[in-house]
Amino acid sequence: MTNNNANNNQGMNLFFLAIIVILIGLVMIGRMAQIALFKQVNGVNLTKLEMQVDNRSSIAKAKRGTIYDQFGQPIAMDTTSYSMYAVLDADWAEGETVKDIDYTATILAKYIDMPKEKIWTQLNSDNVNQVEFGSASKNISAQTKLAIEAENLPGIFFTSQVSRYYFNDYFASHLIGYAEVNESNQEGSQSSLVGAMGIEAAFDDILSSGKSSKNSTDLQLANDIYLTLDSRIQNQTETILDKIFKKYQPESMGAYLVELETGKLLTSAQRPSFNLNTREGIDSLWQNLLVETANEPGSTVKILTMAKAKEMGVYQPRETFLSGMVKVFDREVRDHNQFGWGQISFEDGFIRSSNVAMVELVNRMGDQVWTEELKKFGFGVSTNSKLANENPGSLDFTNPTSRIMSGFGQAFSATPMQLLQAYSAVANKGQMMKIQYIDHIDKSGQSYQKQNLGQVIEPEVTFYIIDLMTKAVEDQNGTSRPFKSDIVRVAAKTGTAQIANEEGTGYLTGQNDYFYSVISFFPAEEPKYMLYLFIKRPQNDYGIYGTQMLSEVFHPMLESILIKQ
Repeated sequence: MTNNNANNNQGMNLFFLAIIVILIGLVMIGRMAQIALFKQVNGVNLTKLEMQVDNRSSIAKAKRGTIYDQFGQPIAMDTTSYSMYAVLDADWAEGETVKDIDYTATILAKYIDMPKEKIWTQLNSDNVNQVEFGSASKNISAQTKLAIEAENLPGIFFTSQVSRYYFNDYFASHLIGYAEVNESNQEGSQSSLVGAMGIEAAFDDILSSGKSSKNSTDLQLANDIYLTLDSRIQNQTETILDKIFKKYQPESMGAYLVELETGKLLTSAQRPSFNLNTREGIDSLWQNLLVETANEPGSTVKILTMAKAKEMGVYQPRETFLSGMVKVFDREVRDHNQFGWGQISFEDGFIRSSNVAMVELVNRMGDQVWTEELKKFGFGVSTNSKLANENPGSLDFTNPTSRIMSGFGQAFSATPMQLLQAYSAVANKGQMMKIQYIDHIDKSGQSYQKQNLGQVIEPEVTFYIIDLMTKAVEDQNGTSRPFKSDIVRVAAKTGTAQIANEEGTGYLTGQNDYFYSVISFFPAEEPKYMLYLFIKRPQNDYGIYGTQMLSEVFHPMLESILIKQ
């Protein structure tokens, strides 16, 4: 009897348990059906919630693309920085306020660039709810923030913001440019940084991330950009220019290195420059001298004049002319030593950089024929660099005197980018290369493609010109002798151009009112690199010429380029 009751009780328990399980199952099925059919739980729209979560996730991922050199060394990337402030008014603040002003000032002076006394004065401000500490309390790193917080200073607080960090303060600054916080950030945008100068501005749409439009939920991913620059050589060039710029104090100077076969720009350095992270020095010069400023090129253009004259066959090997002075309509053109070297060959005239020789060659070619050749080299038009404010230079030859004088680099102007493009033909068997600074763009599929701009010089003529440039370096009478190297044979041509008077007609007449430059190719036997240097209006000359000053940039640069480290 007892056993039967036990069995009956057990059976009833199992029955009720089964009923409970079935009921729970039905509730869960109903709940799942509600979610599946109505996309709603407890009055919350799951579709909207999912979009909100996705949007928050997208915002967290949104960032500006990183800029690298051609080897993947980072140049510019996003980082988080902090601003610090102190709360002084207990009635105004919900949290703690500064308690011990002297102690707080003592501690903060250890971490920010401001003396204790000035911090103390700020903390003692009357009728102020909170205070900041100027630039000293901005762009604070995460490490410094943590260290200050570890001091447990009441009333000291931080706000965070995204900022752009540049790994080297001075690194092709005007070419790289900078990005800054977009104060007028529109609702729906996920990028708080906008390019304001240089590559950062020119490729802002590629570097930026955010929604593709204000009302869109589609995320536009940022692209990383890889430049053609070589960080090792660029950093060494910046150091070299610093030294020479301080020594001779010119108005400006620049150094640009190109890989000849590809047209890749390996270095782009100028002075004055500015600190990419602090912007210190930017007010001294806003222009990117590579593309924004055009000068008369001077005698470096003689490599083109000689090449076209040789190509047209207007003179014979070892044919001579009378150097010293020649009339160009009503103007006298003299050689740089004023009296010349008597009857010399055109080859010797090139090696000695004779202006008279170039006038004679332009006259033989025909001044209008010659200026049409200058147009083929790309002068007078933009190189389409994509950089802001590119200067197309000037090639206005309504005056026949100007057409003739352009044969020795006067009466027209060009940017370093235009000169590099034109001169590339001399060392590339006559093929002119587009000078480029973008190696590839990540994710976009855009990668570097060599751009041949055309055959502008006959190949055999270029070997002849390179040989003459090498003699200008190695011959005892050559004007390029300061660029003779013990580690490699160099082909070079120097230039000394007058500077037009911006306040009137004619040229400046001061002792150092010149634009000195040199174009070089090396190794001379089979050129791999093209290096263009210039220095404008040096204030201190120490009794030497501008081209000799440039040799002090050239030789250490040559070593950094050719000697692997």
